[in-house]
Amino acid sequence: MTVTDQITRGARHTWVPYVAAAAGAALLLKAVLIIASGDSIPDAPMVVLYLGGVLLGVVAAVGGGLRRQRTGARVGVALGGVVLLVLWIVGLGDLLEPVISLVSDAEHVGDEVPVGVAGAVLLGLAWLGFSRDADR
Repeated sequence: MTVTDQITRGARHTWVPYVAAAAGAALLLKAVLIIASGDSIPDAPMVVLYLGGVLLGVVAAVGGGLRRQRTGARVGVALGGVVLLVLWIVGLGDLLEPVISLVSDAEHVGDEVPVGVAGAVLLGLAWLGFSRDADR
């Protein structure tokens, strides 16, 4: 399918799933590396993965809003996605603490599981975007 076909059939902003996949991969990779190494990896590359993943996630949330047809839906999805991602990273991820404590008492595991969950959700949303674009 050509780009012209996608435009005429309604596919909008086909770059969004790629950005969401990059954001999810960065966040999930950071979480996996820290948990697997026992928090022995230097901070500099982990900060790059973390900030890059969060910033790409914000861009993907705004892009998800741009993919909508109605203006209200655009604003709602973009703003809601950004707020939800930031709230999850900042504090809502701590709701998983009781479940995580059943598996591990290590502090770095409790800190990184919410980041990994955010990355996995972004990867799932990217897959959903890819599959919807392929159907058009």
